This record gives sequence, structure tokens and C-alpha cells, in this order.
Amino acid sequence: MSGSSLDGVDLAYCTFQREKEKWSYQIVHADTIPFGEEWKVILSGLPLKSAVELIKYDMSFGIFLAGLANNFMDKYKVEPGLIASHGHTIFHEPDKGYTFQLGHGQTIALFTGLKTVNDFRIKDIQLGGQGAPLVPVGDELLFPEFDFCLNIGGIANISYHPEGERLALDVCPANQLLNHLSRQLGKAFDENGRLAQLGKLKPALFEQLNADTFFQLKPPKSLSNQYVQSSFTKILDNSNASLEDKLYTVVKHIAFQVNQVIKGFPKGKLLITGGGAHNQFLINAIAMETKMEIITPDNKLIDFKEALIFAFMGILRDLGEINCLASATGAASDSCGGVIYRP
Repeated sequence: MSGSSLDGVDLAYCTFQREKEKWSYQIVHADTIPFGEEWKVILSGLPLKSAVELIKYDMSFGIFLAGLANNFMDKYKVEPGLIASHGHTIFHEPDKGYTFQLGHGQTIALFTGLKTVNDFRIKDIQLGGQGAPLVPVGDELLFPEFDFCLNIGGIANISYHPEGERLALDVCPANQLLNHLSRQLGKAFDENGRLAQLGKLKPALFEQLNADTFFQLKPPKSLSNQYVQSSFTKILDNSNASLEDKLYTVVKHIAFQVNQVIKGFPKGKLLITGGGAHNQFLINAIAMETKMEIITPDNKLIDFKEALIFAFMGILRDLGEINCLASATGAASDSCGGVIYRP
């Protein structure tokens, strides 16, 4: 798993059991391998490169991921039944009918010697869906005790089960914006929101962020990295507010948008995972805004829940069972997505 915040590659060795149609899981081992500067530059610049460059790096990133997987397996002395790889999203334009996650599955399979499942999004898009968010199937089957499951990564997404079906959507940009601002202050990220706490709300900037047309769309809906950069990042860069004030305002914006999604529902349990769950100032802001019972689990689940669910999706794909919910993506039907490559 590699997210839009470009912090690194998440690897998780997971086991799953099913008894009487009820699934259970364990994250046995997990690591995050930070990207070196070279891969950060390559991945952030690829959307503007040629088709030849894209094909070239699809293969080389596959080799890179395979190498990380081999090192991980050697380190922990494990032999997985399969590898499920999300890859790194370079393009995601569901309304135009395409998406692309870097890291070729056949390359991973060949260099690891293991069956590999990847390209999880395209089938849903071909069925008229957003190809995102995909984690709701895991929320539904692995975390049914929570009323809302919020993941705060580069983009925040949420899923919930109000009446009979699992609904989900991308909420707003999150760590992409916070990290963009933190880097300008010489920090990779704003640890615990300490920099944001030095700022104050800028009402005009707050309103400008909330006025984006994305928030007027009805779910299901998803955000692309390109849209975040061309719209939200541009708004921040054009503001003359201090960086601390921008950080504070973005935190309040995220909390406000989370509440916009769930404010019509009864109070319940809100599970928060993803890198943003480590930002206590952000978590406090969401708690104040939503009045929900906030659950932040252990660090392993906070950091590796998405990797866990993509592993689970790989298992479901291998079993030929539904792993993508139309109620969450807007597709014409549920589907079993992903391409299986054998070494």
C-alpha cells in the first residue's frame, strides 16, 4: 500500500479466518518503508511525464515493491499465500473512465515467486463506479461493530451503514494539505498538530475551502490527487495567511467536513485510523465538531488498516467473492475486482 501523502510503502502480513460467515483477522507483522528522495520526486512528477516514462516506472516500481516484499518476508520468516498490492495512484479520473496505480502485478509476481493480485479499481470504474473508496467491504465484514469508519490519509474517506447497505465517500483532502504546509516549515508532518495549535482560524480561507464544488456533489464521490493540487493546494498557496494559521484552518476544515457527512445520524462510535489519527489536535477537533464517541485503536491498526483491507480484498478476489460494494462506489453492481498474476 502506498498513499498520496508519499510517506512510504506499508507492508502487512495478515491472516484471516471465517467461521459461520463471520470474518476475523490478525495483523501479524507490519512495517512502513519510507520513500527515498528519488522515488518521491519520481512519483510526484509522473502525472506530467510521457507514456514511455509511465510504462518504464510501472515496471521499475513493481521491481522495487517486489524487493521490499522479499526483504519483509526474509525479515519475518513468513511465506504468504498471496500478495495483494494496491500500488501507487498516478491517475484517478473515474468520470473520464480511467484510473492507474503504478507497480505492475506481473513484475511483482515474477520477482517474489508469489501469486499477486493488483489493479483493484478499474473493474468498478468500468461498471460506472468511482473505483473508490474500496475499503468499505473491509469495514462491513471486519469492523461491523463501529457506526462510522473514518480513515485520515492524504485524503480522508468514511464509510457507514445507515439502513441496509454500506455507504462511503471521500470526505476532503487531509494529510496532503497538512503535510504540504508542514514541509514549508521544515517538517515532514505536523506532529500532534503542534504547529497548527500556534495558529488561529482564518474565516475567509475556511469559507473558501468549504466552498469548493466537490462538497456540493452527492455521494458516492471520490477525490483525485490532481484535483486536490489544482484546487485546494492552490487556494492555500494563494492565501497570505501565516503557515500556522493555514494549518489551524485546514484542521478545522477537515473536522467541519467530517461532521457535514455524519451530522444527520444518531450519535455513535466513530473509528479513526490512518496517519491523521496520530494528530491529537485534529482528533480533538473532530470530537468537538461531531460529538461522536471517538475510537482510536492501537498503532498497528491505525497505521495498517488500509493495508489489512487490501490484503482482505486480495483474499476475496482469490475466492471469487464480492470485494467491491456498488453502494459505496456508485457502480451498476457489486463486483469482484482485481487482476491475478502468477509467477
